[in-house]
Amino acid sequence: MASLLIRQDQQILRNIRLYTADLKIGRASECEIQLSDPGVSRKHARITLVDGLYYVEDLGSRRGVFLNGEKIQRAQLQSGDKLAIHNFQLEFVADEGNAAEPAAVIVEVRAVGKEYALGKQIVTALRNISLTIRKGEFMALAGPSGSGKSTLLNLIGCIDTPTSGSILIEGQDISGKTPDELADLRLNTLGFVFQTFNLLPVLSAWENVEYPLLQQRDVAKKTRQERVRHYLNVVGLEPYAHHRPNELSGGQRQRVAIARALATRPSIVLADEPTANLDHKTGEGILRLMKDLNQEEGTTFIFSTHDARVMEMADRVIELADGQIME
Repeated sequence: MASLLIRQDQQILRNIRLYTADLKIGRASECEIQLSDPGVSRKHARITLVDGLYYVEDLGSRRGVFLNGEKIQRAQLQSGDKLAIHNFQLEFVADEGNAAEPAAVIVEVRAVGKEYALGKQIVTALRNISLTIRKGEFMALAGPSGSGKSTLLNLIGCIDTPTSGSILIEGQDISGKTPDELADLRLNTLGFVFQTFNLLPVLSAWENVEYPLLQQRDVAKKTRQERVRHYLNVVGLEPYAHHRPNELSGGQRQRVAIARALATRPSIVLADEPTANLDHKTGEGILRLMKDLNQEEGTTFIFSTHDARVMEMADRVIELADGQIME
């Protein structure tokens, strides 16, 4: 899959995989590649995949799109090409082994609404939300408290059900599934990382990571142990395998939670404010770890957050306010 290496003032900001055949670049929340700078138009440029070839075109931006130093309206991209959009530099890198295959849609949210009864009042948490997420994305749902981001994350995670509309996970409409089927989906397809860690205090780090695997009846004991050891090593906590949560720092507990989320080999990891209870340095390390796992293992990460660091690292940010996606 091709990618864009994004720099600003010679500093690398992000490496974004071109996971779909049509990606818009700009400041608007509907743009798949967002560049947060007033000098970038809301819808500045578009990259498309046509018959195995990538093209870039200017969407009528104020400052134009430059390819290898020349202003263009539409042009084909070659590996190593340099794009300039305002003060951002974007390097196009083609993966010849799989360049023509955009990633599949893994989550589709269709006109979803969510209402809650609060005494005699009806509170609307989400209004007509439609959203498509592709495999391998590292994306964030952003907004202030009460915007609906955690509600939407819980709906995607099958922890709650929508009042209206539908949600498809890997092409399956979850609205018609039984509680047992939803539990199976949560166990085998979804991983969860919570801001409060949600570790079982009486279990060691090893046992916390192992716990969801014990629910997967088809995972043999040897395989289970190999996975626990592997993911504790991935998050750098193998020496602390037998420590209980109260013997670990906040950052270490969050790493255990990440290892637990990944141990079942989920297609999607949902992270609800994962840096909220961590100091700046620890939060940076946790984000870098998750980004590395996203790039190395292709796991889709969906965050709810109001942390600017998460938004800067995300491939795409969807901003919510008052239960709606901001345009």
